[in-house]
Amino acid sequence: MEGWRDVINTDEKIMKHDVIIIGAGVSGLAAALTLKKRGASVLVLEANDHVGGAAHGVRVDGYLCERGPNTLMVSSPEVETLLRKAGLWDSALDASPHARKRFVVQDGCLVALPDSPLSFLTSGVISWGAKLRLMREPFISGGCDDDETLAQFVRRRLGDEPLRELVGPFVSGVYAGDPERLIVRHALPRLHRLERTHGSLIRGAIKLGRSGPSVRRLISWPPGLSGLAAGLAAPLEDEVKLSAPVESLKKSGNVFRVVSRQGEFEASSVFVATDAVAAARLVAPFFPEIAPLEQIPQAPMAVIHLGFPRAGVSHPLDGFGALISRARGIRTLGVLFSSTLFPGRAPENHVLLTAFLGGMLDREALTLDDAAMVRTVVNDLTPLLGITAAPSFQNIVRWPRAIPQYERGHQLLLDACVRAEGEFPGLHLLGNYRGGISLGDCLENGRMLGSP
Repeated sequence: MEGWRDVINTDEKIMKHDVIIIGAGVSGLAAALTLKKRGASVLVLEANDHVGGAAHGVRVDGYLCERGPNTLMVSSPEVETLLRKAGLWDSALDASPHARKRFVVQDGCLVALPDSPLSFLTSGVISWGAKLRLMREPFISGGCDDDETLAQFVRRRLGDEPLRELVGPFVSGVYAGDPERLIVRHALPRLHRLERTHGSLIRGAIKLGRSGPSVRRLISWPPGLSGLAAGLAAPLEDEVKLSAPVESLKKSGNVFRVVSRQGEFEASSVFVATDAVAAARLVAPFFPEIAPLEQIPQAPMAVIHLGFPRAGVSHPLDGFGALISRARGIRTLGVLFSSTLFPGRAPENHVLLTAFLGGMLDREALTLDDAAMVRTVVNDLTPLLGITAAPSFQNIVRWPRAIPQYERGHQLLLDACVRAEGEFPGLHLLGNYRGGISLGDCLENGRMLGSP
């Protein structure tokens, strides 16, 4: 890539680069690393005092608490290649084999989800009537509404019971969202493509299952997902500036001028790799059509880490965790068995549970104080996990805007992003408000934007 090479204009004291990336979350770091390997002069400006954004683990009293996402599912060769180039593939920890089970709540107990077609037929996760209803799925015609919600899609293809008992809890766990409002083609595009490509979810799943993904690995690192962010940032060295919030972004001729608390910078290309609110604030002054991005619905979330003596929890915790249907009348959205997932998450003879409150259907949960949050989670989980001891450790993180919701009108926001990038060449909008919310999606989107 041709361009400036960290030249200082001595008259204006403005540092000039090929590319400036605003935001050092995993999307921005993936883009920066990809661009640097192509030979570009890159500068990354991050408002916080650490890289990684929400992918940030902290160790407190011997417990490793993930403030945001807890794992990375690698399911594409491109993300594997990115991690290998960053030296992160071989140092990653695989999730424990004991974490393969996923639980849901039924009749006041944790029930393991079936892991094969045969076990699904014999399980009691849904009734025989609902199973017979599923047999009709391959013969149901495709939908034609581009704004079909996930709930409408699942009811049409699978019925009410799978929505309530399986899909609803999944949506609570992934999006903390409302399936009645999420648009299926945006929120779960792979599910939507199965119908469009194969005419049936079941037929499509069978066909994909025969080939299987070339890569599928659930991982983290010894320091948690902070290890991912640190590994991505390491090759960038001094090209990442922390505690450097960006105050303004302007387009002048063929260059972008970025004003931050650590100085002014210019580049021919800018990647705005921030959350939706910050992106709208920076871009709206020269492209007002992007302003509605600031109003994208976002689910609030509280992450409650609780430590217990191992003897104080009778459940074997032999799984990934549990998702809880809203139909159960339980406020806690779900719980991860964090000390089962990876080693080193809790002190010896103790366990770490990570529970979640809030979401689009319980926004008031974030108004609870710490004691009320802990009391709610412990009361919800005690009959499910056989808790007999008070928590010996607690750590709570509140995210007022945790997860963007791909609801009705989302396509208009995506179209505005495309128009902004088209009208201002060199501008790139990169964030979990477009292209997927998972950690893997963020890595892949950053890598793709940084590639030729």
